[in-house]
Amino acid sequence: MKLGFSASCLALFVLTAVTPMASATSDGALVLRNVTIVNVERGRLEPRRDVVIVGDRIVGIQAGGTVQAPKQGRVLDGNGRFLMPGLWDFHVHVFSAPGEEDFALPLYILNGITGVRDAGALRTLPEQQSVAAAIERGERVGPRLVLAGALIDGPPGSWPGQMVAASPDEGRQRVRDSKAAGWGFIKSYSLLSEPTYLAIADEARRQRLPLYGHIPESVRLQTAVAAGHRSIEHFGRVTQACASEERAMISANAQALKAPEPFPALMAVMMGHNGRTLQSWDGERCAAVVKRLASAGVAVMPSLMVSDFYLGKDPAADDPRMRSVPSAVRAQWREGDWRRQQIPPELLAQAPKSVALDWRTFKIAHDAGVTMLAGTDAAFANPFLFHGYTLHDELARYVEAGLTPQQALLTATVNPGRFLARRDLAGRVSIRQRADLVLLDGNPLEDIGAIRRIHAVVANGRLFDRAALDSLLRDVEERAAR
Repeated sequence: MKLGFSASCLALFVLTAVTPMASATSDGALVLRNVTIVNVERGRLEPRRDVVIVGDRIVGIQAGGTVQAPKQGRVLDGNGRFLMPGLWDFHVHVFSAPGEEDFALPLYILNGITGVRDAGALRTLPEQQSVAAAIERGERVGPRLVLAGALIDGPPGSWPGQMVAASPDEGRQRVRDSKAAGWGFIKSYSLLSEPTYLAIADEARRQRLPLYGHIPESVRLQTAVAAGHRSIEHFGRVTQACASEERAMISANAQALKAPEPFPALMAVMMGHNGRTLQSWDGERCAAVVKRLASAGVAVMPSLMVSDFYLGKDPAADDPRMRSVPSAVRAQWREGDWRRQQIPPELLAQAPKSVALDWRTFKIAHDAGVTMLAGTDAAFANPFLFHGYTLHDELARYVEAGLTPQQALLTATVNPGRFLARRDLAGRVSIRQRADLVLLDGNPLEDIGAIRRIHAVVANGRLFDRAALDSLLRDVEERAAR
């Protein structure tokens, strides 16, 4: 016997009857029938379930096949497929080039990524907010956008468009300016001096703006932790902090930043740091470092896939993912990148050992309870770090480094919601959660590669079945080929 909707579901139907729903199913409900819910948090499956979505929320979960088809809306039969929370990529640059978002945003949906944190852009905050609002209204295809690109660097600045602070007073003012502009996060960058960074951290705390980003090269990791740094972007500084020579390396960096031309001086000094880290990395010291991170609640965004670029592990020219990249960007990627060109051969020869040490330290940190936030650094400005696709590689790499598939999935589902303190984005398939979901043809708790086998995506309540996803891909590839 089929059951009707519960009273709470019916009430929500009444409420949404007068509110247009930003969904491909128009007004009414979306029912995902006979799915196997993937409980990522507990690492278990919940088979034979019907999931009811109204608007942008999950409003009901019942035994499989018991929910009546709504008069308006749509039913998608899962046939036992695996329904998991939508994925997050917690470090992307969607706006790093003119028009980049037009290609990037659909690719995230195509790959089951329903939320991203944008960590720095060449566009104004109002421009970015306009795109985010269009997605929220269902007028544009794309993931949920967390805009976190209020980036402050030391002089002369590492990238165009950054705010630059040459003193503690300037650092405080940049934070106040960011708050006035409407930013919700402050991102620190590599060239800041320690006094300026500490002033930024203090002002961010006063303004109630979470501080995250690069730990400046003149600042020790434990100093950043004590200052209230919320998430460390990129893993290398954790590995370096496990080396007994960390203090000496940071001191050398600080001296280099005082040079008339600080950027090349710093690069010259840092060329020797990989070798010093390899030689002086210490297991006992590392255990203390990661314990401190875990106790302080400092998260880490590892971006382990970035190393492939420096190792020269470029995708083949006929890699299908290349077809989603505009032809001009593809050509630029193939010409080479200044960051890789300036690395001397002896350092490149050392790179595999450094990467292996990062993996080892990553596993130690994870096992010590450090929160990991999956991110890729995807951007047109970062060759071969593909929007959408690279997150799948990143999670597979975590498994290669020793995590279970469930542990890897937590970094891209449960952990981002906790970091953002969003109870409605908790990385669960449950009532009252935002309807950000992925329907898979395989069990991701057994095989992390199953996240690539996508049957459908629900983003903010909007359904993209396989045909719709294929249409998105065709459109991006056709535009990229022009």
